[in-house]
Amino acid sequence: MRISVRSPETIECENSGRIVSIHAASCTVSKLVFGTAADRTSSSRLFIGGVLLCCTSSICLAFASAVWQIELVMAMIGGVQGAGWVPATKLIASWFEDSSYATMFSLLGCGSTFAGMILPLLKSFYWRTLEFNTGFLVLVFASICKKWIITEDAIRKEVKPIKKSELEEGDATKLTSIVKSPVIWHIAIVYFFSMELRTICETWAPLYLTEKNIFPTTFQFLYELGGLIGIITSGVMLDKLGEKFGVDPSRRILGVLSTTLMLLVAVGVFEFEKSSTIIGFFTGFFVNGSFNIWCLIGSQAGTRTVAGTCSAFISFIASVGAIFAGSPLAYLIDIFSYQVFAVIFVTQAILVLSISTLRIPLRMTTEKRKSE
Repeated sequence: MRISVRSPETIECENSGRIVSIHAASCTVSKLVFGTAADRTSSSRLFIGGVLLCCTSSICLAFASAVWQIELVMAMIGGVQGAGWVPATKLIASWFEDSSYATMFSLLGCGSTFAGMILPLLKSFYWRTLEFNTGFLVLVFASICKKWIITEDAIRKEVKPIKKSELEEGDATKLTSIVKSPVIWHIAIVYFFSMELRTICETWAPLYLTEKNIFPTTFQFLYELGGLIGIITSGVMLDKLGEKFGVDPSRRILGVLSTTLMLLVAVGVFEFEKSSTIIGFFTGFFVNGSFNIWCLIGSQAGTRTVAGTCSAFISFIASVGAIFAGSPLAYLIDIFSYQVFAVIFVTQAILVLSISTLRIPLRMTTEKRKSE
């Protein structure tokens, strides 16, 4: 009888993949649920509630010890993240016009990238201590900002009220029409690749470099630094080019370009590991730039009354990319090793370019006008 003995590396790979998939799956569902709720209740109150619950879950993670406990808490964190991000994007969309929306949206996205940039610098500290302290500090900060955000949202709504035509369109737009819309699926599919590669760079790239006896801290720092610059640059470029060539054409061109370059540059991380530091910077630049652009496009794919539902559904589909980057990808790595990334990335780059030739609109309102 043959006895199969699994190595510690294989077990660690399976555990890492499962944790990534569990968090991504719960985050995916929460975005759909809370995105729809954002169209039916106060986005500001939902946002504050999501942040407070996320901080509380982060504190709980500091006390988790067994693998199943970590998986449970990561599911809790993912389950409330949708209550923070989707309402936040809807607040930005309702507060600012198209001329400055991309820049303000990009500044919103800089938060997570900045946190990821400083994280490698804190690796000398015990991770439980970091989880507890950061969760507690943000919990206190969010409690202080709670009243200001709710008050500001009320003032903005008085200055920029929703038009009656938008209300009528929002009431008539059903979830079925969103699901059937080629606009939504077009954005979600391309956004899928950004979500997938972002998870790969934050999870598998450090593990790969560690196996190659390369300390991943420098890569992670430069990846996040490039990401921070990429987010800000993409937002500013969208606003500047939008004034000259139009909002949607600029978003389409920059979105496809950044996604294609993101996939091609990322091949170098797993093929030329000795140059991973400089490649990491450019990978972070294009990954986060692409992520920012398609997330931004998704946030305005529908009218203001259904913006949360449209954004949530797009994120729901795109987040499958993060789920794929967990256990399914761990299975492929176990069979084909890390060389599988080059095949996946090049194939996906070809798919992005093929989809872009269809010239599908970026907003459901545009699609509706054309059909009329």
